[in-house]
Amino acid sequence: MAEDQIGTALAPALVSACESRISPIRWFRTDWQAGGAVTGFTTYKTDDEVERPAVVKFPVPPQELQWLRRLQPDQHEHGQIVPQLFASGEALAGYDLAWVIMQQLEHGPLDGQWHGAEFDLLVNVAGRFYAAAELHPATGEPRREPWADFLKRARQAVRDNGWPEAQRWNVALKAFQKKLKKLMKVWDERDTAHWCHGDLHLGNAMTCHPAPEGPAFLFDLARIHIGHWIEDAVYFEHLFWSQPQRLGDRDIVKLISNERKQRGLRAEPNWPRLANIRRALVAAVAPADPMRAAHPHHLHASLEKLEHLLTAVN
Repeated sequence: MAEDQIGTALAPALVSACESRISPIRWFRTDWQAGGAVTGFTTYKTDDEVERPAVVKFPVPPQELQWLRRLQPDQHEHGQIVPQLFASGEALAGYDLAWVIMQQLEHGPLDGQWHGAEFDLLVNVAGRFYAAAELHPATGEPRREPWADFLKRARQAVRDNGWPEAQRWNVALKAFQKKLKKLMKVWDERDTAHWCHGDLHLGNAMTCHPAPEGPAFLFDLARIHIGHWIEDAVYFEHLFWSQPQRLGDRDIVKLISNERKQRGLRAEPNWPRLANIRRALVAAVAPADPMRAAHPHHLHASLEKLEHLLTAVN
């Protein structure tokens, strides 16, 4: 059944669940939308009888619903971080199907139309996210990424694909392999009693105002996990290794560190070392990632990053 047909079939139950406060739903799918969620535009009538532009979404992963609720402005002191949640539930029409009706963010996702301000806006909302998330103890084990396996796959990909820079990759990966055990010991000892967004990039942030205004708000919270903020920061940064002109003189990792510090969050003295280790790990395994390996410019930038870091990480 097509997604709009599923939406139409469940719409009456949704109308009932939110006490007939929503207008007829117009189902849509964005270019950047992944997964099988059903989404639609509607309006939501608030308690003061105001019709607010809204988005319907279901099914919503339980973790995403949990964090949408946790990050509402009345739950912390760090301003609006995510869309305002008008209504939500864990079941629909007798099905175990979480759903939300939330504020429609009308501008974005953030991109070059913000003329560089998009990076500053995302850094700002990331800092607010980290501060608000600290209210919820991060208990449990952080995810363990199999870097040794990733590196093995990267070396195999270099051998199999015959890239023009294969010899440089072989030399760099062999040198990095010798450092891996020592670097992983440092990385595994990082402070992981915190929350990471898990998918921090411009495509997951929008605003209520046209470019170049903000503030930005985050959406797509399904990958929040226990870990270290460096994971988010380096992930965001690495997306622009092949487009350094986009960043200008911005050091994304340092900016996020400063944003956290301004919000009273602890910054470990060795965070620059952790950042370089994470950069080296991400760069080294680029050949093993089909999406990144398919883009020669990014693959080349990852190689240059790895070669540079070989003398900087220890």
